[in-house]
Amino acid sequence: MLKEKYATENGSIFRKLALGLVLMFMLIVLIFWWIYRLNVEDIQRELEKNKLGEVRFMSSQLSNQFEQVLMNALTLSEDQSVRGYTYVLHYGNDFAKYKAKLELIEKLALNSASTSWNNTIILYYPDHKDTVSSDPQFSFRSFSMSQDPLDQWILHMNKDGTGYYSHLTKGHRGPMYIEIRISLDVLQKMMSDYTSGTPMLYDSHFQTAIRGSGSLELAQADAQVVPQLRNDRGFFEIAFQDRNYFITYMKASILDLYFIDYHPTNQLQQSISRNNTLFVLALVALLLLSLLYIMALRNQIQQPIIRLRKAIDRFDRGDFSSRVDETQILEFKILGRSFNRMAENTQTLIEQVLLGELSVKEARLKQYQAQINPHFLYNCLNYIQSKSSVKDYESVTAMTLELASYCRYIHRIEDMDSTLGEELRFVNHYMSIIHMRKKTITFDIDVPKELLSVRIPRMILQPLVENGVKHGIEPSMGPGQITIRAEQDQEVIRIIVADNGVGMPEERLSLICKHMDELTRPEEQIGTGVRNVNQRIRLTYGKRSGLSVQSGLYEGTLCMITIHKEDIADASDSVG
Repeated sequence: MLKEKYATENGSIFRKLALGLVLMFMLIVLIFWWIYRLNVEDIQRELEKNKLGEVRFMSSQLSNQFEQVLMNALTLSEDQSVRGYTYVLHYGNDFAKYKAKLELIEKLALNSASTSWNNTIILYYPDHKDTVSSDPQFSFRSFSMSQDPLDQWILHMNKDGTGYYSHLTKGHRGPMYIEIRISLDVLQKMMSDYTSGTPMLYDSHFQTAIRGSGSLELAQADAQVVPQLRNDRGFFEIAFQDRNYFITYMKASILDLYFIDYHPTNQLQQSISRNNTLFVLALVALLLLSLLYIMALRNQIQQPIIRLRKAIDRFDRGDFSSRVDETQILEFKILGRSFNRMAENTQTLIEQVLLGELSVKEARLKQYQAQINPHFLYNCLNYIQSKSSVKDYESVTAMTLELASYCRYIHRIEDMDSTLGEELRFVNHYMSIIHMRKKTITFDIDVPKELLSVRIPRMILQPLVENGVKHGIEPSMGPGQITIRAEQDQEVIRIIVADNGVGMPEERLSLICKHMDELTRPEEQIGTGVRNVNQRIRLTYGKRSGLSVQSGLYEGTLCMITIHKEDIADASDSVG
């Protein structure tokens, strides 16, 4: 118990200090984490703005390049060489046709090269079954007219990702058609030059994705991305393969073509997280240093306080030889010396007073022991006289022997204590006398053998038994029984004296219990016997032990003596 007490009290100041320090660091970490989240949110908003600007620029580049290629081709239809080639086809000879075709091929090649996107221009002359293109392979092969619808950008894409966009339109002059082809390699090269993220093009009309080499691993993410392309522009986040991506998209104005940017969010937080980790590590190191400082401070301050407190507790429990060892700290050295002087003076004073207190205690115990009810003796003598008058000498002999044993035990005043077995034999003599006088009163004793050798004050059971007979059974005018039993556990021994008499009302019980604990004799002579027993037990064993009474009207009375085992050895030493 004392160990548990020290466990709860020792280090309370430093425990609070350490706890406060930990809480302070936790608060700092929480505040820092909150600020970190605010920074991440600000950076994310700035990223959204910047990424949207970048995607807007790329989608406008797409639209501009497609428009530029288309405008160059339409402008080409007004070129004199293109217009004159129809006349040559109609009126010229083979040499003139061949020469005009070579010149037109060169013209188309120069026109294709004039834009930043390489493209292929094909001129169809269906009336003459002739084809002229910037790509020579189309110029000298059998005539094959494109089947694409007019004035629309059509995606032609192979399974391996190669292909082109084409646009077929009718020339303004003459029976001529112009087809423009833009290879997907151009778009893929544009995406490979984009280094801010991982780009992808998605044609919503043909529901086809155009990818560069860097975005092939993200192909399986289309199932998450495509359904969220609801407006012409926007952004959202997805989780794919244990990574989070910030998706920004915008639709080109000339096509149903979305430019989509995948940006890993961990790249946003990587540098911040690294700085945060360094900051947290610095906080942890500072916390460990603070805890080491607290432990050092504890050894310098708390340990002397603990030693002083232990010495005070030993002194409080009766060890008056308790002293404090001197320490090197000046303040605690002075405090320890003051305590040692106080303890030494107190020990001297207690030693001087102890003999006087012991003598007073012995006198009070003998006074309690010597209290005998004279009416009991008179009743016994009257019983002997009445039985002798009728010549019942057997009853006279039995009463005489029992009364002699009873009186012999009472007058052993020099013995301050006895065993529980001796007390029970004395009670047996008393109850035998009562039974001879009143056959309706019986008794029963149930005490374990291992408790018969326990040392207890003499004459503490007989007053309880006498009260049970006198105030419990006799007023009932009927048969009654006194029961005495004993039990023990790890801490206490309990001796119980019970009767099945008339009991007492609650008011009288509370009054008796009140008088039992009074040190001075009460003016009302109520419960004198149980009060004397209670006081003797407390004088012998201390305040933790004592007598308790339970009763109810017509329910009998139970008196229970409780003795703490720890106090039995101390009581034996003090009595001895």
